[in-house]
Amino acid sequence: MADSECLRCGSCCHSREGTILVEEADIRHWRMNGRADLADRLVEGHFGQRAFPNGPRGACIHLGRPGVPNECSIYEDRATVCRTFLPGSGQCLEARRDGRLG
Repeated sequence: MADSECLRCGSCCHSREGTILVEEADIRHWRMNGRADLADRLVEGHFGQRAFPNGPRGACIHLGRPGVPNECSIYEDRATVCRTFLPGSGQCLEARRDGRLG
């Protein structure tokens, strides 16, 4: 379960298409652990990498669950970039400041 502060925000998941980059190790892990669906839905990202696509709200397609709009629907299987993003970090504060929240 995500941090309660994160559940009120979700700004880190709002980004330009192709910028929430996924590592090859994540793709291999998903395929080996029965989550090929995650790898198969990736889009072309910046720098020749793969990325999570955005949904209609301009956020990662995995942001939101019924009744909890800022909860990650794949939290247990989230990518390394999501696991290493620290609540309250400089990146977090920048995402909030940029007003990425839809």
